[in-house]
Order: sequence, then structure tokens, then C-alpha cells
Amino acid sequence: MSEGYESEALLEKRFMNRLNAIGYKTVKISDEKQLTDHFRTLLNERNDERLKGTPLSDTEFSRVLHQMVGARNIFEIAQLLRGADIQPYGKIVIQRDDNSQLYLEFFDGHDYQNNTYEVTHQVTVNTKYVNRYDVTILINGLPIVQIELKKRGVDFSEAFHQIIRYRDESFRQLYRFVQLFVVSNGDETRYFANGDGKLNSNFMFYWTDRQNNWLNDIDAFTSSFFVPKRLHSMIAKYTIFDNDNQRMLIMRPYQVYATEAIVNQAKHHPEKNGFIWHTTGSGKTITAFKSAQRLTRETDAEKVIFLIDRSDLDLQTAKNFNSYLPKSVTNQPALDRTDDTRSLVKQLRSKDDPLIISTIQKMNVAISNPKYKKLLSQFHDQRVIFIEDEAHRSQFGEMRKNINNWFKNSEHFGFTGTPIFSENIGADGRTTKTLYDEELHHYLIKDAIRDHNVLGFSVQYIGTIKGKDTTIDDEKVPGIDTKAAFESPERLKQVATHIMLNHGNVTKNRQYNAIFTVPSTNIALKYYEVFKKLKEESNSDLKITTIFTWAENEKDAEKKQDEKFKTSRHGLDAVIDDYNHQYGTAFSTDKFSDYFGDVSKRMKEHNAQTPDDNIDILIVVNMFLTGFDSPKLSTLYVDRRLQWQGLLQAFSRTNRIEKQSKPFGNIICYRNIKKETDDAIKLFSGGSGNFVVVPSYQELADQFDDKIKRLKEVAITPGDVDDLHNQGEDKLKDFVLAFRDVLRVQNKIRVYDDFSWDKFENQLSEQEMEQYRSKYFAAHQALEQEEDGGGEKASILDDIDFEIELLETDKIDVEYIMNLIKSINLGSKESKKSDTNKIKRMLNNADNPELKSKADLLADFLDQIIPKLQSDANVSNELNKYLAKRRQNEIQQFSEKNKIPLDIIDHQLSDYDFYGRTNSQEVMKALSEAGYDFKQKITIKKRIKSFVQKTIKRFAMS
Repeated sequence: MSEGYESEALLEKRFMNRLNAIGYKTVKISDEKQLTDHFRTLLNERNDERLKGTPLSDTEFSRVLHQMVGARNIFEIAQLLRGADIQPYGKIVIQRDDNSQLYLEFFDGHDYQNNTYEVTHQVTVNTKYVNRYDVTILINGLPIVQIELKKRGVDFSEAFHQIIRYRDESFRQLYRFVQLFVVSNGDETRYFANGDGKLNSNFMFYWTDRQNNWLNDIDAFTSSFFVPKRLHSMIAKYTIFDNDNQRMLIMRPYQVYATEAIVNQAKHHPEKNGFIWHTTGSGKTITAFKSAQRLTRETDAEKVIFLIDRSDLDLQTAKNFNSYLPKSVTNQPALDRTDDTRSLVKQLRSKDDPLIISTIQKMNVAISNPKYKKLLSQFHDQRVIFIEDEAHRSQFGEMRKNINNWFKNSEHFGFTGTPIFSENIGADGRTTKTLYDEELHHYLIKDAIRDHNVLGFSVQYIGTIKGKDTTIDDEKVPGIDTKAAFESPERLKQVATHIMLNHGNVTKNRQYNAIFTVPSTNIALKYYEVFKKLKEESNSDLKITTIFTWAENEKDAEKKQDEKFKTSRHGLDAVIDDYNHQYGTAFSTDKFSDYFGDVSKRMKEHNAQTPDDNIDILIVVNMFLTGFDSPKLSTLYVDRRLQWQGLLQAFSRTNRIEKQSKPFGNIICYRNIKKETDDAIKLFSGGSGNFVVVPSYQELADQFDDKIKRLKEVAITPGDVDDLHNQGEDKLKDFVLAFRDVLRVQNKIRVYDDFSWDKFENQLSEQEMEQYRSKYFAAHQALEQEEDGGGEKASILDDIDFEIELLETDKIDVEYIMNLIKSINLGSKESKKSDTNKIKRMLNNADNPELKSKADLLADFLDQIIPKLQSDANVSNELNKYLAKRRQNEIQQFSEKNKIPLDIIDHQLSDYDFYGRTNSQEVMKALSEAGYDFKQKITIKKRIKSFVQKTIKRFAMS
């Protein structure tokens, strides 16, 4: 049999054999009971000394299962496994039958050799459907990794959809310990983290070697990723907990290799610095966090200090930092955005804060202020390790020199997406390498685009000034005052008009938003006024504002007269007055940080169904062009010169992965900066920028033509699709795949100025396109109905990635609302009120049945709890506490109203949480003991079952 026709069974057998060869023992486990019994056996063996030779009784083991799983969600189970920096790895305490306390250990996160590695396959779980899992990796008897295999040649995404179906239908009890999923068709292999709520196929990751070469083949993947030492490190070391969003993040291979390179350098070559070159958008901050955490645990450094530039620190970034790390024992947030240096000095002097996060500006004040210098004199000779984010911006000035002079025994590890080379060197003549000694790892933009970790760019250059014989596209044309020409009112109006006419097209009917970067604060204000006038004339509802720091963006601002300074600031105050009127806020330049935070939040939470709360276009000079990450930002309008790192950083604001309806970042330039673009992409792609810029309009037009021809071969007219429903699933599948390909290309080509439906009228009219869309929806619904009645029958839906996201706008569901609540800005009264009102409007207008059932709970939390919270409160934790209290109150009320003992209801809720059903026999027994007759028992049993089901559903927020 040739390799190309290897069956799924043979692939599974070979995979199992390879796992055996690298240290896994095969165990035969057929069902959930055998899995639980096997875990119990290994748990007894691991804890033999603690058990003193007396294995766990049935009752004690039941307590173990309740303690380990019980009502915990997947996030909480993951934290229990690892300890989450709060408790030891994998340990619980239960009460023995003799009332003594017993400490049980079920996972060693420190030493991989102190764990048992096994593999089993074809475990069957019976629920509504019979699910049979391909391969499961067990660590100490716990299912930790679930692998789904498909035969070679089958789209491996089919395995992803099967995993999701298994997880939603039958992952219960110990299977809730699954941390990672791996899917493969033999040739293509990916891994991704388990979690509560929706899992996104965009976040299935490639595994690579240290040089970023794919290890896609299942054999190559297994020989690297599944080696017990490596798998153990992925579980124990290379996960991060996002506490605000209640999700576990698994690191990507380049993040792992970079972290290991830093730790190895610090351990074995402490005399050297180093830098990590990971492209913008690839998750440098997570890598830096993990590096800092490991350095605190694995080196003798007195302090590890994560240093960031304040200009990169928007509100959401600060919340993310604090979400990843627990509060210090000084009860200070891990990172605050204030200028108060006292808390930093307190953390530096505390023995209980080995890991500190600070802005470079605050650190510079701490070591320069005579009030603090004496307190920090101990650090002159102590070993201190600095992790420095965005090294190319913040580490070349006087502040870095001051820090080096104070911390004389320090090491520095920098992260940058755009290093300084000889080509883009600054006035001081230093490169990133001269500052940091050596590059420890790199992951370039071409690698990230290849791996689908960021998007490529569609770049368009639009001429706006014409001379007698040519278009003027360079600011340095002899004999012409090009500055005056580029800044003339006529040209500004021309550019603004073009943006307004095309913005809906390039942002998919404003599902996404845009940044517009201009050369100065003066031009930003002029553009704002032009847009404002055009909006009034056209009755447009586009939401447009501007933001800048007036002193930092005007050349030699300190040397100018106060009147000039005031002009810029007063102009921004007028903008903020309009903003306040638009959004019901109360900001001013005196509360600039609050205004900044609110703008950042609206840019990130852009939603097509809540247009009144959005910002469509944000006019900036330099702000938001670095360090601002938002999947909802799809477009950058450019009317200024950009080059080198500034250019790529600005472009990269648009290339965050979101969903299929965002195929690339749109860059629309009203200056000819093609040479600067080509030079920057070449430099920061290691000499090859082929992956970075998407195909030209003509290339996409040719592709569009080809895909339309294929569609017409399947169904010449939209009406012909109806006949396919009677010709079997395969014919319907052909249509779905053909139209999906048309959708994909149309989604890319629509943003080009050259595109119009008239050019394709003979092949496919716009009206026909809409008719085919309707047929596509109908095909999806028909196949879903087939699946619902199919039992174990494999549905064709498992073979198809429908791209409904290309057709629909954002949905407001429970997950969306929960994320909004968790990100409420508690820092200012105005923002808190604005955020709360926005969410309440969404709850009032909710059409999602699941969300409607919880709307009163969430609205009450917004009214009763949010107003009382302090600025450093954790909204997620407070919400969890509130819901737990409300849940208990409703249980108490049900108990009293129906005269049912509270312990019966509590026990049935626990059973339902754990087993997915109530226990009728236990209910009847408990009611008999409580003295109810048979008729009463039947009535109350039904009442309990209904209440339990509704309560579980009502309070499930993931």
C-alpha cells in the first residue's frame, strides 16, 4: 500500500508504535469506568507512603473526584493541575473516612521523570451519541492530550470539528483534564489548547524546530513534541493563565524556544545580554512574561524586572499584564499605569516580589530621585535581570544609561519586532546587536504569515497631486513647495472624500475599523474638521475622532511660545467635547489618560451591531501605531512619510488574525512610499518579502474569474442549486466548496479601488452573487438537519469548513457580553458608567435565547456591584462571586418554596455538574427518608430535575 493511501487505522497503529518507542507504555482502556479505575490504581501507587498502605476507599475516592473535577470548569481544572503560582503542582487535600486530612499528589510539574506516561486508544464514551476517541495520552492515569487522526489526503480540519463535537457531547469526568488537542492527517499536524467556550480553528498551531522549520508530518511532530520531557514542559511550563478571560493559553514553538534561549543564557552566560527578534503581532509580551517567570524560579537573580515603555501601555495592555500575573503580597497590581513611583520602590525593596513589572520612565525616576536613591542603594551590586519589551524604542536613550549605571550587576534581554541594523541606524550609531550582544532567537514576519499567526498586507498607493505632465508623489521635488501642496485644503478634502466613499467597502460594511496616520497634530486637527464638515453635508454617521499628545508630537514643543502649545491642546479639547457629546462621556485634556483609555477600548471592541458605540476612523500622528493590538482594526490610511521600523510597526496594526472575513491588513497610502515599503519589508523579512504583500489586483481578478467558472460548472444559475438537494450530499458538497472559493477571493478583491462588479458582469453579476449566498445558507441548514437526525452517521459537515463568517456580522452572545463585562474600565467614573450603559443596552436588545436567560443576572451585577468596585478590583473574580451568591440564593428560595431539603438539591446539582444528569434513585431515596409519599415523590422529583437543569444552564457563563 502506498503512503498516499495509508488508512486511518494504519496511521493510528504507526503513531502508537512511535509513541511506544519514545517512552510511552500502551494500556488497554475501553471506557470511562476503566479509565477511572486505572487512575485510581496509579493514584494509590503514587501516594502509597501518604496512604500508609491503606488504599483509598470508595467514599474517599469519590471525594477525590469531586475535589478534582466536581463543578470546576476547564480553566479551574487546568489551574489545579499546575498550581497556577498559588499552590503546589497537582495536589489536593481530602478528608479520610477516619476524619484525618490526607494530602494527595497527582502531578509533578517540576521533574518530568516523576510522572508516568502512557497511551491508550479507542476509548468509548456513551452519551446521547456513541463517541470513540482515537488516541489519548495519559500522565499518571489522567487524560492530558487527546489526538484525533484522519487518513492521509483528508482535510485535517475535519479532525478539529470532531474534537469540538466530542468535547461538547461527551468530555466529562476525568476527560475534563484534557489540556491539549492534536489533530493530524499524517501530513498536516496541529496542536491547540483546551478551554471553556468556543474554540477557534485559527488558533491551531504548527510545531517547528528551533529554526522555524515546520514539523508537519506526524512522525516528525511526534519525535519532537511528544518526547516526554518536551510534552511535560508544554504542560507544566509553557502555559499562561488569562485570569480576566478565564482561559488557558498554550505557547507557540518560537515562543518556547525564545524563552529557553533566554533562560539558558542567564544560567550559563550571565556576563552576556541577548535579544529576541520576533515580528510584531507574534505574541512577544507573552514570551517576555514567561521568560521573566522562569528566570525568577531558575536563577539566583535578586530581582527580575520586566520593563516596558509607557507609550506602549494602553488600558487593555495593562489589564492583560495584571491578568497574567497574581497580585504581589504588597497588594499592588502587578502593573499600574500611574506615575506613582512609591509602589515600585516598595516592590523593589520587598523580599516577596522577585518579579516586578514597571515602565522604564518610572524606573528612571526611582533611581534618579534623591528621595529614593538611598533606599535602593543595595541594588548597585546585586544581580538584577531586565526583560525589555519593544527594545528598539525605549532602550537607546538616557534612561537606559541611567539604569545601567545604577544596576551595575545587571543583565538585559530585549524583545523587538523591528531591530536596528546598519540600514536603519539612528543618530547615535548603535544597533540592537551593539546594545544586546547577540541575537538569541528570531521569528520573522514571513514566518508568522506562513504560519497564519498574522496576516499579510494589501498595499495600495493613490496619487493625489498632478502636475502639468506627471503625478507629484514625492515631497522633495525641486522648485515646488510640496509641503503646501500636500497640506492644501483642497487636497485634504479630496483625501477625506475618498476615504468616506470607500471606507465601508474596505472594512466590510464597517465590521472593522481604521487608523488614519498624518504628519502632525496640526494636520490631524485640519483633517478632523474636514471630515466633520463632509459628514454634515452628506448626513454620514461615520464615527471619526483624533487623539495625540500635544507636547510630544510638536517639534521642539518646549521651546515654543505658550500660545502655540495652547492652540494644539485647545484643538484637542474641542475634539473631546464632540466626543463627549457623541458617546455620553465627560473627558478633557485634563483627563487625557481616561480619554486615551476610552478611545482604545472603543477601537478594540468595535462591533457592527453596536455602531453608536464604535469608532470607525481614528486620526493619529504617532499614537496607536506601536503596541496597539486589535483584531478589529483592518485598515491603515497613510498620508505621511513612513520608513523602516516605523513603517512596519504602523502597517502591523492591521494584521492581527480575526476570522475569515478579514483576509489581510489593508494599507491605503496617499503618498508614494512604495520604495520605503519594499525596503522595510525586505529588511525585516530577512531579505525576502514574498510572503508579506498579498497578490495584486490583477492576480486576484484572474483567480476570481477561475473560481466563478468552477462555480458555474457545478450550478450554472442559483436556481440550479435547488436540484442538487435531490442528487445527494456529494453534489451539495461540490456546490458548497465551489461557492466558498468564490467567497474567499471576493472577500480579498473587494477592497481594491480597481474592483467593481461591472467588470465581472458577464461571468457573475452582483445580484447573482447574492442569490448564490442564499443558496449557500440553505445548503448549510439542510446539512445541519441531516446531522441532527444522524445518530452515529458521519455527516458531510465534518468534511466542510463553511465560511458563514464571510456572510454574517458579529453576533452578540453570552461570551461577547462576558468579555465586555470583564474589561470594564474601573479607572474612571465616566468610563465605568459609559461601559456599563453600553452593555445594558445590548442586554435590553438581546435576541440570543441563551443570553436572554441570563440578562437579568448580568444587569443586576452591573447595577449593584460595578459602582462599588475600586479601580484595582478584578471584575472577573467579582462577577464569579456574585453569580455564586445569586445561584445559592435561588437554590435556597426553591428549597423553601417547595419544602425540599437543601442538601437534596445541592447533591443533585453536584451530580448534574459532574455526570450531566440527576440521579433519580438517590432523589427518591432521600425523599423517602424525608417522609414524602409516592405521589409527592414523583412530583418533587420532576420539579427538582427541571430546576437543576434550568439553574445549571442559567448560571453557565462560558
